[in-house]
Amino acid sequence: MVKQWRVALPIVAIAIMVLISACGSGGSNSGTSTPPAGSSLGTPGSYTCVQGSITAAGSTALAPLVQKVAQAYQAKCSGASITVNLGGSATGLTDAEKGTVDIGNSDIFATAAQPDLLDHQVAVVIFTLIVNSHVTGVTNLTTDQLKGIYSGATTNWKQVGGPDLPIVVVSRPTSSGTRATFQKYVLGTVETISGPQNLTSDSTGVVEKNVQQTAGAIGYVALSAGKGSKLTILNIDGNSPTSAMVESNTYKFWNIEHMYTKGKPKPLAQALIDYMLSPDGKAAAQSLDFVAITDMQPAALKAHQPTS
Repeated sequence: MVKQWRVALPIVAIAIMVLISACGSGGSNSGTSTPPAGSSLGTPGSYTCVQGSITAAGSTALAPLVQKVAQAYQAKCSGASITVNLGGSATGLTDAEKGTVDIGNSDIFATAAQPDLLDHQVAVVIFTLIVNSHVTGVTNLTTDQLKGIYSGATTNWKQVGGPDLPIVVVSRPTSSGTRATFQKYVLGTVETISGPQNLTSDSTGVVEKNVQQTAGAIGYVALSAGKGSKLTILNIDGNSPTSAMVESNTYKFWNIEHMYTKGKPKPLAQALIDYMLSPDGKAAAQSLDFVAITDMQPAALKAHQPTS
């Protein structure tokens, strides 16, 4: 009996040490501090069937990917109901903060005023500039040319090597993460164009439609939408919107895609986020011209982190 206790005591001690270590290593996962790419409270890349219902809302650029992965998840788990709404990145963050949605989809980071939002980074979205089919002879614009167009100083395509045709800028509202990304990483300043030569559209799909139907129009959308529209996709500073160019940050019009939750996610929300990072989720991302977080070069991801 004494020998048995001598063997058992070290095992019990080790178990207690493991338990203490696990409890002590937790820490807070809330706030806008950036966790490692794709990190979350669950098991990224896993699939767990969880029943219930959740709603995600926000970024119109991220929505097609979330919808596709959610559909695949619901096909595997019939007891799950996942609704994906739009509204723009700022709306997604606000709704997640208010608790009116379970997941806030966003192309941008949460602000310091939203410290209880937990960041789940799920992919990288590639954005592109598109122009109407009447704009011939223009396949590339420089940063300076774009600054001229989006400030209203450049008003005709002939000023940048195109036809004698007025430029119509199709913008996104200030709540748009796509607009915020364009201003920060391409223009380096805010859009100031206004007036009759400027339209504002509240979603990626509406931008695509307006550019397609308006002679002389230019706008920006997620790459998958640009390809689907069959409109002219422009290079920026001679760099094309491809995964290889994005992975090294040679092409700069891209951003990290986030699924924010207010603190610890609901079980179904966590299961969906984990599934977004699974092989099925990665395949869905690639089919829609997103880039997997794990394929990005560390220096590129660092270049798109908050600076304050």
